[in-house]
Amino acid sequence: MKELSENTVVGKKLRQGKDRFQAFSVPCDNSNDVPGIISQLTSGHRLHKASHITWAHRLKCSGSIREMKNDGGESGAGNCILEIMRKKNTVNTLVLIARWYGGRHLGLRFLPV
Repeated sequence: MKELSENTVVGKKLRQGKDRFQAFSVPCDNSNDVPGIISQLTSGHRLHKASHITWAHRLKCSGSIREMKNDGGESGAGNCILEIMRKKNTVNTLVLIARWYGGRHLGLRFLPV
């Protein structure tokens, strides 16, 4: 399994009411590496107890951009992450957000665009 890059960014844990969030950004230039990176983050950062693991990946390949996402049970979350990545023109990167549910449904509002 490919080791995480030294350029991996681990965000500060944030609270919104009783909900907790933590974001990660990992350079990733091969979509085949996505499952392994997610597995490493989940086990290495104790995310296995998170209620939702949402992520998005954008890859520049042969002049076009390929996108992948997963809502992790949080409706629309993958699209929210992709929208921010598009606006920032972020490519060859995997962004993952873990959420520990605290009792409040956030829907599409949980990520500002």
